[in-house]
Amino acid sequence: MEADIAKGLLPLYLCATVGTTAVGAVDPLLELGKVANEYGVWYHIDAAYAGSSGICPEFRHYFDGVELAHSISMNPHKWFLTNMDCCCLWLRSPSALVDSLSTNPEILRNKASDARIVVDYKDWQIALSRRFRAMKLWVVIRRYGVAKLMEHIRSDVAVAKHFERLVGTDQRFEVVVPRRFSLVCFRLKPRFEGDDASVLNGRLLEQVNSSGRAFMTHAVVGGMYMIRFAVGTTLTEMRHVEATWKLIQSKADEIIVEGPRNKLSSPTGLP
Repeated sequence: MEADIAKGLLPLYLCATVGTTAVGAVDPLLELGKVANEYGVWYHIDAAYAGSSGICPEFRHYFDGVELAHSISMNPHKWFLTNMDCCCLWLRSPSALVDSLSTNPEILRNKASDARIVVDYKDWQIALSRRFRAMKLWVVIRRYGVAKLMEHIRSDVAVAKHFERLVGTDQRFEVVVPRRFSLVCFRLKPRFEGDDASVLNGRLLEQVNSSGRAFMTHAVVGGMYMIRFAVGTTLTEMRHVEATWKLIQSKADEIIVEGPRNKLSSPTGLP
């Protein structure tokens, strides 16, 4: 920010993340919040994936410093048993958003709005109309309750921990980044010097997904290709994880027997 100011630019926005899409990383919210307040910029926290974990006390330390944020968002459709799409946005001062987006043509005026006894959500977005997404989340909360939602989060994390332990039992594999929630990032280690680990793991991912018995995705962080094993659906149990791990091991066996290849045959490779 100091470099930007020195160039005559005006910093205006800082975004921290709790549970990044690629690897589930967590930014230091408190430290970043202090910086944002020092420079007077809008401080937003993107908790789209891991925000749901905040319902459990044992995960709330990841949100230390959230009180400094001007806004925070989370997507219940990612890990909170809610159908697509549903995003929750909290604002410290809604008036800042309303002042930027509100419209008040004569055709939309009414006594309730003029008296400010209702919340006009048309003023919280660009479009005038909106779907009743909150109803989906309300139904989930009413149907499951806090205890069951906490159980869902904890169960997924326990399943991911189990998968992480399974990866650790096979010396051919390694966990690439620390697991914090229900996402495990791992890879098949190259066997010999000169082996292309990206191609190797791309082939493994391709073969697992094409089997129709499991589906995973990949990420590339710091130039390293890794496979993402994410748990978050309603009916995933420990037996599914163990079956998937056996599938991964068997496909790895086949790839090692086949030997190296120069490139991937599908879009799962490096972009």
